[in-house]
Amino acid sequence: MGHGEEPLTATYKTQRPPWIGLWSDREYKGRADWWKEPGLEDSVTRSGKLRLYRARFREEDPDWYDPKVKDGESLAGPFGLDSKKTKNLTKKGDQPGELSEFQNKVYEGSHQFKAIAEKFGISKEHPGLSVSPTLSDNMLTPKDELGRNAVLPNSWYPAGPRFFDSPLNEGSFWKGLAAAKYAGILLAPYTMLEIRALNTVSVSEFSPRTYMKRYLQLAPFPLAVAFAWGFSLSAASSIRHKDDVHNHWFASVAVGSTVATMKSNVALGTTAAIFTAILGAFWQYQRHSETGLQGMTAHPQSAGIWGGPLLWQKMQLGNADVPTTRY
Repeated sequence: MGHGEEPLTATYKTQRPPWIGLWSDREYKGRADWWKEPGLEDSVTRSGKLRLYRARFREEDPDWYDPKVKDGESLAGPFGLDSKKTKNLTKKGDQPGELSEFQNKVYEGSHQFKAIAEKFGISKEHPGLSVSPTLSDNMLTPKDELGRNAVLPNSWYPAGPRFFDSPLNEGSFWKGLAAAKYAGILLAPYTMLEIRALNTVSVSEFSPRTYMKRYLQLAPFPLAVAFAWGFSLSAASSIRHKDDVHNHWFASVAVGSTVATMKSNVALGTTAAIFTAILGAFWQYQRHSETGLQGMTAHPQSAGIWGGPLLWQKMQLGNADVPTTRY
């Protein structure tokens, strides 16, 4: 990426009308939201995103009777964006950039930080406050855990190479290592299941040493396949300078070739290539959908794990009076 250029982002061809075939080389240059009532525009489709729910006329469109808050004017949404119309940008997902820089951006954009910074001077050496960027729950998140999508927060999750520290067309080797790292993490519980299911290590001989020995015996295959996928996906994007679903076809060929070579089984390699291509297509289309990999901000409108504005209605237990006797 040259100086001043925008980072490569996920793209796809917006929905084409049925009179233009899927495999036609004819390019559709008409209205992007041709399936909508004439005169109405769809902001999601016109921004190049995949719209899963497509309203046909204005009375069917939530954006018509609940219009989007203008960017920068939302009081509840992160970064001033409407949290009902914008994916949760406080989760990193596939947003390119170094993790610490992303965390600092989310941290300084939170309402808690802004409110405190207006009244107090915060030094650069300050480790950071716990904040809730989306204001969607009562839990505050420490600064070093912002943007991380781990189910169980931990200190070692961000260690090592990360897939989206840079756009897809940059750092192919590191993206291969990142994919291998994720495969190595998943291999840890798989090794335990494999030992228990196949009895590859007897109960009497089981120990941390024998477990690690079995782990290292299983590791070369999944780590090589994961590296081949991550490296080839990024390399294809770098050569083509496009971040679209076609990169996954090249990555699936690399995975199939690796599997077929290491297992000496062409049929197994072909199956792996087809399976990887299908999963890659789903992953790519989810990336440029309106919810993205991050998903939307959760809104406890009626009730949630912390309760909601209407939860008090569930507490009405008839005409019983509240006791006034004091002991």
